[in-house]
Amino acid sequence: MHIIRTMANRKYLQRIFFYVNLSMAGLLVIAAVSFYLYSQQIILQTQKDSSRKVLAQIKHNITYITDIVRNIGITASMDPNIVYLMNAAVPEPVMKFQTIRKMDTLADSTSFIDSIVVVNGAERKFYSGGSGAWSRTNWTELQERLTKQLESMGRYADAKLIPFKLDESSPDVDLFSFILTENHAGSGQLPNAVIVNIRPQWIFDNIKSLDNVTDNSDGMVLLDEQGKLLQTEGIGSPYAADVQRLLERMVHSAGNSTHDFSIQKIEGRKYVISEMNMDVSELKVMNILPYEKVMGKAETLRDITLALIVVFLVASFILSLVITSRLYRPIGKLFELFHRNDVRTDESESGSHDEMSFISDVYRLTLDKLRQANREESGKKQIVSDYYLRRWLTDSRSMTGEELHHCAEASPGLFEAGGDGATVWQLAVLSLEQPITDKKTPESVTQEKLYRFAACNIVEETVARHYSNRVVDMNNEYIVVIIRVMEGEADQPALTQLLAEARRIFKQFYRQRTFSAAVSDAVEDYKELTQVYEWTVQQLLYRLALGPETIITPDDVRGNMERSDFTLPAELERKLADSIRTKDADAIDKHLSRVFELIASIHYDYMTYAAIQVVLLVKAIMREPAFASYANSVELQNMNQKVIKAESLTAMREIIGHFLQQLCEEDPSHLKEDRNLIIVDTIKEFIENNYSDINLSLQSIAAYLKMSPAYVGRIFKQYEGGSVGDYLNGYRLDKACELLIGSSYNVKEIADCLGFNNASYFITLFKKKYGVTPKEYRLNAALGK
Repeated sequence: MHIIRTMANRKYLQRIFFYVNLSMAGLLVIAAVSFYLYSQQIILQTQKDSSRKVLAQIKHNITYITDIVRNIGITASMDPNIVYLMNAAVPEPVMKFQTIRKMDTLADSTSFIDSIVVVNGAERKFYSGGSGAWSRTNWTELQERLTKQLESMGRYADAKLIPFKLDESSPDVDLFSFILTENHAGSGQLPNAVIVNIRPQWIFDNIKSLDNVTDNSDGMVLLDEQGKLLQTEGIGSPYAADVQRLLERMVHSAGNSTHDFSIQKIEGRKYVISEMNMDVSELKVMNILPYEKVMGKAETLRDITLALIVVFLVASFILSLVITSRLYRPIGKLFELFHRNDVRTDESESGSHDEMSFISDVYRLTLDKLRQANREESGKKQIVSDYYLRRWLTDSRSMTGEELHHCAEASPGLFEAGGDGATVWQLAVLSLEQPITDKKTPESVTQEKLYRFAACNIVEETVARHYSNRVVDMNNEYIVVIIRVMEGEADQPALTQLLAEARRIFKQFYRQRTFSAAVSDAVEDYKELTQVYEWTVQQLLYRLALGPETIITPDDVRGNMERSDFTLPAELERKLADSIRTKDADAIDKHLSRVFELIASIHYDYMTYAAIQVVLLVKAIMREPAFASYANSVELQNMNQKVIKAESLTAMREIIGHFLQQLCEEDPSHLKEDRNLIIVDTIKEFIENNYSDINLSLQSIAAYLKMSPAYVGRIFKQYEGGSVGDYLNGYRLDKACELLIGSSYNVKEIADCLGFNNASYFITLFKKKYGVTPKEYRLNAALGK
């Protein structure tokens, strides 16, 4: 009773009990069914073997009877008196009487012979001998049937048993006749013949006696060569009617195998059927028995098995209680231990009776807390480690030996000495190229942190292929890679190649982002690291001259850093001014290129100032009377701001050159240019405010502006280099990246939110632009790849 009370409150215990019982019951049922099916096969095989033996014995007996009858017929046909009787046109009476008496004696000497008939074919006369009552009573009908049979037979036709029935519609056989013909009949004559007529009771009694030997009797039936049922009065099968129905749908021929065994249905009832051909007489013996009669023992065995299963199930129920209690004992103790020390705060969960769920919940919660504690501990160590590395980078001159020791503990790979050479360091300073955006949002700040984190991981893993290194995010514009190399092994080309590979991987995963980098010379004294860091940051500033996505070495900018001032050559300034005044486009391009070549060779501090000087020169010329119509153009007024915001000298030159190119056109169209720019900016603003509209398109935007779609599309493509549809899809995909990183929406919800017709089209565009699916992009961002 204690076990039952415990089980009522323990779901896991109930499951153990249920599965143990289910296993036992399942094994018992499977074993019982298998045993029952196997016993059926054994019984059917036994019945098949038994029927085959009985049928073979019946075949032997009928063959033996046929041989006896054949011998009697041959003996009679060789007797001189009988030969005389078969050939004499008018037999002498005494001889006829003596011959018939001899035939009586020969027929009566064997109990199963009804009569012997001698046929004089030439005279169509029949002489009968024997005391058979049926032959005497039905002599006229017998002569007629024998005449028909002889007319259809040739000379020396195969002798065989032929069943005779006065009523062809009845299965009852009156006689079995064995006919031996002696000569070839002439035209209109019958052949001479000796016919031995056998009583049918003898054959059917023989079959019945052998049938009674088996356990399942009364199933034997005899069929003629046409497959018709044969029996005699008072002797027949109780299943004769079923046999007749079976014969109506089966075709039996002499070509069948000598024995056959099958199970067939006759009007919904199953029968086990065995059959065998009697070759010498073209008869067939069939044993037909009801399936349920044959399988009676199997049904009894089934009932006994079911009773045993019930007994075993009751026993297994009791046994499973004992087994279950023993199996549950360790779980129960563990459950009690966890229950006494339940650390969960949810009272509803604490009351759960599912022991394994309870233990799993407690274990999972404990494991989560341990992981959280490990993350917090690792985070604290990482913060402290990054602090000492930043301290080393920004103030190495005042760094104490103890603080350097802390750096070595946090990053042992940077201080491990190897070989005979001293440890030296190299620095690589990275700066992510910033996207063009008007304002920063909390989402964009979070996304920027993820990009920086991903860049740190990719660079550290890539450089680690050849060098021990640590990557430190300086929490400003820069990311610093501290690399340990051995003295004399510093290889700037190899390091540059590794950084280029890291940039390629980063750009592959985050196609809209990349970075520039600057590589320092090697430094041996750890106190000089701050000075090297400052110089490397100055190197990186020269990406203004070298362009974005560059890796800058000290040799690339050494000449720039040695120049301390810059003045635009007066002659070059005069030539540029004259070419502007004359609107000579080729000369403007030539002199402007020369000016920016000089700017690219000066110190970084003077580059922007020099570019502004060029802008001021252009503005001064525009104030002249000949260019009064350009003096107050919007593009000219904004040129200072555009030049200052430009990321490279190449971009600055393009801004100034674009304005001067418009100036050199034969038909000045700066007003038209300003108007076109307003149209382009309006289209962009319209897209940025309505990108979630599923119906937004070039046609809807043109309708809003009251312009033709062809005109709007041409103006936009002229200034932006792409179609309105491409810009719309690009803007939507940029927004998709933000939502994939900063929200929990699924892909379909994001597609709907951004105005795509269906998610499949959105995924296709996304993969085409970024090389990965939205799900892969989100996963890579989460993993920091």
